[in-house]
Amino acid sequence: MAEAVCLSDRQSCTRTDDFQEQGDNRPYHVAKQGIGSQRPWWGRGVSAVPGGSKQQQELRPSHLYHPTTKGMSMLPEPHEDRDRQKWQQPKNSNKLFPSISRIELAFYFISFWSGCFYSLYRFYRTSQRWGQYLPVTPIPDSWLGTRQDQTDLEWFVWVPIILSYAPWGFVHVVISQLIRRFCPQHLCNFYIGFSVCITVPLIGRVGTALCFAVPSIMFVVLLTRLKLIIWLTWCLILILFNTQFFTNYVEFWVEDIPEGVYKVSVMVAWIILRSLSFSLEICDTDPESKLRPVPLLTMLFGYCLYLPFLCTGPYMPFTDFKAGLAEPYRIWTLRRFIGVGLQIMRFLWWMGFTQFLLYQFFAHSLHFTPELVKKMSSWSMAGFVYFLTAFLQLKYVVLYGLPSVLARVEGYDPPRHPRCTLMTYRFSDIWRYFDHGLYRFMLKHIYIPWVGFEPSLVRQLQGTALVFTFVYVWHGVSTQVFWWATINFFGVVAEKLGDSISRMPTYEAWESRWFPGSWQRRILGLLAVCLYVPSLTALVIFLSNLDNALVIGNRIFISGFPQCTLSTFFFMFCLGQCSMELQNWKIRQKLELKQS
Repeated sequence: MAEAVCLSDRQSCTRTDDFQEQGDNRPYHVAKQGIGSQRPWWGRGVSAVPGGSKQQQELRPSHLYHPTTKGMSMLPEPHEDRDRQKWQQPKNSNKLFPSISRIELAFYFISFWSGCFYSLYRFYRTSQRWGQYLPVTPIPDSWLGTRQDQTDLEWFVWVPIILSYAPWGFVHVVISQLIRRFCPQHLCNFYIGFSVCITVPLIGRVGTALCFAVPSIMFVVLLTRLKLIIWLTWCLILILFNTQFFTNYVEFWVEDIPEGVYKVSVMVAWIILRSLSFSLEICDTDPESKLRPVPLLTMLFGYCLYLPFLCTGPYMPFTDFKAGLAEPYRIWTLRRFIGVGLQIMRFLWWMGFTQFLLYQFFAHSLHFTPELVKKMSSWSMAGFVYFLTAFLQLKYVVLYGLPSVLARVEGYDPPRHPRCTLMTYRFSDIWRYFDHGLYRFMLKHIYIPWVGFEPSLVRQLQGTALVFTFVYVWHGVSTQVFWWATINFFGVVAEKLGDSISRMPTYEAWESRWFPGSWQRRILGLLAVCLYVPSLTALVIFLSNLDNALVIGNRIFISGFPQCTLSTFFFMFCLGQCSMELQNWKIRQKLELKQS
């Protein structure tokens, strides 16, 4: 997913692909302090080389007094810039695609969106007609509709919790603002105590104890400052939580709590990821174990149990959390009040709109009835897939967006909510823009450490394989997740190989000779279709199940051939052309901004 960086003592050569930051023109070893001089990712984290050249001396992390953690007077300065992180585009991202005529572009645009809306309409008709046969919930007194699809567990567990605990979220913000102003050194202590008061009634005492047990174990392992042991411990903990034995044990202790096992599993999964992030960062910034353990443990608990992100995410890197702790108190103004209120209303509107859609479209209930999916028309089936994609986008805009508003009020800079991926040209851009925080973690702690100073194609493929192995383990060791991650892996690999071929001088000369001008863009769109269609199958596997994915794949390539096959390829081709034009528009906006 990314190409890494080649460094030497004399010069730095930055090579970019899908997993690298943008907006920073410094050499990578300066932009990412300490990476250039670290030992391998499996050894002790080393942030500087004693003695050495002037360039190596610059790699040593500076230190500053950290006002928010009593007793930790010497904390490494966060590596990331405290402003919003901007990620660098692939090497060819600033290159405009060849232009096509406005008439041709309008044809692609109208064709694609007409197909989308018509397929949604056909799926709406199918949902309403089959509603009596699906496991949907009757809602007789609602003006939005008589039935609602409440089978998406994630939405109908966390959204009511967000709404019911919203007053406590505002109390959390008010108290934390007071503490930040008068005694900022106690912020982490407050985060721990307040979150315990929330988690005990939410997931019980056993669930709360597990939320403390995971970071405690990771902290003990952290004392070794050995990244290999930290990674092995993380894998063992994650695998343990996926075993049937442990699940039965948790179910026994939280049987009185509605969806107790699910709540505990999700919350602990986020805590496991934060514990890993904390441990790896401390290995890099404090390799000699100079920091006092008690304040360090307090900060770990405060980071893992930070209330806005405790249940639904998103993942915020530890360096961003630490930078937010050091932020001074900001005076509240009328403009700031209005801005926060508008942001909350914005995400509440999306929540209401998503809730309304579940009265009209019953896509998730079809997970349990694959025999009905087989009876759907091809247009309805296309609407079914499109709705699953759109709903996933809207769901995480809400689940990530609302908690992020509270975090920003406190002075933190969390990853932005998922960007729309419905018009994405590159396969790997879905991973870049959907879950930005998780993308940053995989970039910094998995891909770049493995690729290191050997950015060969083989090394990059190995790094990509490690990234998707992490995705598979963290999302749950299951057959469904395995096939989803595997198809995505091969899609990203195919895209990477295509990028490598397209940069060869021989290919560039051949392409310029046989496909001049706009024909290069059309051929590129045809090649991209070969990745779009498999991505649809992978998406259905992840969002629905393997049976429905096989039904849809069979309809596209076998039973629906050639009409359904050609139609799917045509609309995916139109999508690719619209996405390329959108990319051109973004590049032009960026260039105009630089010129102004």
